[in-house]
Amino acid sequence: MNEEMSKLRQMYLDTFSTESGKKVLKDLEKRCNYNVSSFVAGDTNATSYEEGKRTVYLHIHNMMKEE
Repeated sequence: MNEEMSKLRQMYLDTFSTESGKKVLKDLEKRCNYNVSSFVAGDTNATSYEEGKRTVYLHIHNMMKEE
């Protein structure tokens, strides 16, 4: 991993490791369908929208994982 990416990962950790950051991350987890299906029957646009929200949360989660 290059130095710039390492610094960026540290910024994610710094942001979401505070008490406020943990609460925000928990809220995002609920709002972004992390643990539930993002499929909306009969509506591909709504499914895409919901999956987009989920992708944002997954990106944050992945940036905070150690490699």
